[in-house]
Amino acid sequence: MSILLLSPIFLRTSGRNIMPTTKVRKSDMRQYDASTHFKSLTLFAGLSAEDIRYFADAAHIKNYKKDKLIFTEDEQAGYFYIILSGWIRLFHTTEEGEEINLAILTMNSLVGESSIFEEGRYTSSAQVAEAVQVLSIPINLLKEYLLINQQMAFNMLTIMTKYQRLHALQLELYHLYTAPQRIGCFLLGLCPPLDHRDGVKINLPYDKTLIAATLGMKGSTFSRALNILRKETGLQIHGTHVKIDSIKRLLDFVNGCYLNTLVNKV
Repeated sequence: MSILLLSPIFLRTSGRNIMPTTKVRKSDMRQYDASTHFKSLTLFAGLSAEDIRYFADAAHIKNYKKDKLIFTEDEQAGYFYIILSGWIRLFHTTEEGEEINLAILTMNSLVGESSIFEEGRYTSSAQVAEAVQVLSIPINLLKEYLLINQQMAFNMLTIMTKYQRLHALQLELYHLYTAPQRIGCFLLGLCPPLDHRDGVKINLPYDKTLIAATLGMKGSTFSRALNILRKETGLQIHGTHVKIDSIKRLLDFVNGCYLNTLVNKV
């Protein structure tokens, strides 16, 4: 699903401003109806209400704290997940024990679904980057429906095609943009879509070390690039809080790059 550099890290998000979430409060869990949420996802597009209800009835809400390992590479898959809130890191561990980040996933992303194409085993490990709430659904249910439901099979192909196209865009970003520009693109991608108001305030979604890895650079490179970005654009960063005084100035610095072009609605 995701390759590393040569390959860049692939950022998948919900296709909308990532700050709001669909997290379900504990007091609402018993009444929560997943079918309503499923109707907005590509995987379930065009399915009958009965089919969607079948998946909704099988779904369970799970909450995981930061650093929790949800599953490991090559483990027999029992479930796939849909993220309601928070962030999950996918990674591969080399024979030498080095962890290679493959993807950082957030709201509405599918996790573990590719196992159905790999003899029922997870193709990577999944760890919580920031506290996450997910819907857990038996993987056998997905496999069953892909075999008998042409619409869902088409939806899955649509998702896979989007992933491939986004990889190509990401590769282009890495070849054409400097480290400071990549950070600028990342921050613009956290802004509300088409929100060009000055003085936009956003929060970094996860720690800077992981952001650096997400953008394909080491920590020292990230720090230097961030300082350049501050000087060139007037960006203000205090801890996890970021203020963009001039969206136009930042857009000009990154030559108009807007990371929302790399956003995927699944």
